[in-house]
Amino acid sequence: MSAVAETTGRPAALVAGASSGIGAAVARRLAARGHAVALVGRREAELKEVAESIRTGGGTALPLALDLAEPGAPAEAVAATAAALGPVGVLVCSAGAIRLAAIHETEERHWERQVRVNLTVPFLLAREVLPGMRERRNGWIVNIGSGVGSEVVPGSGGYGVSKHAVERLTELVHEENRDLGIRAVTVAPGWVATRLAARPADLGVPEDEVLDAEDIADTVAWLLDRPARMSVGPLVRVEPTASRAAAGDAMTRHLTRARAEGAGPIAKESR
Repeated sequence: MSAVAETTGRPAALVAGASSGIGAAVARRLAARGHAVALVGRREAELKEVAESIRTGGGTALPLALDLAEPGAPAEAVAATAAALGPVGVLVCSAGAIRLAAIHETEERHWERQVRVNLTVPFLLAREVLPGMRERRNGWIVNIGSGVGSEVVPGSGGYGVSKHAVERLTELVHEENRDLGIRAVTVAPGWVATRLAARPADLGVPEDEVLDAEDIADTVAWLLDRPARMSVGPLVRVEPTASRAAAGDAMTRHLTRARAEGAGPIAKESR
């Protein structure tokens, strides 16, 4: 157990996709709560910046520059976290890959990439941490999904399918482990102002009507504060109040605008 965990009583946390956006915000929030946090992602420089901001605030952060889509990387991340900070008691999967296209326009390699990052990586990380959580009879697994995972949005392609599937993965983890003190939740945000999303100004929506990464970090912190007797989810949707900023509608308008401008499939990753 890390010195931080011994002092605060908070277990070590591992945040996948912690270099920016929702993952970085969640990592900072967990550190502020007293968790020693492992930050996992591909972009080493950005991970180090997030880690330094956590340390400046008095927290403990371990940056781990890994591509979790590579074979063996999820197991390596969990092992490195346990060795440096203690057993993982909170797992947050925020890594994401998105390539918006109709099914008939989706290349096999792009489909497989999205399924790997958005679904297989959370599965592999959960598989690594669950044995220890089950033995300790305590733990949290939080997968960051998408409002699009709960809706049928033409053009969402492999992203929509993989985010829908991660909801079922979370449900299975929850049902298989709920009697052992382990809780699993998918937090499915609507439109959040991150590098993965469309810019509000491009769709005529005021910036203050769109969620920000801190809103999702607030949601995760609220979940972790629920008493042990209480289960929330396993799907928690967090949408902007304004209907014009709803996830499905915003993605549809984003795709329509891109097609009108002659753009190809929209591809981004946050890992």
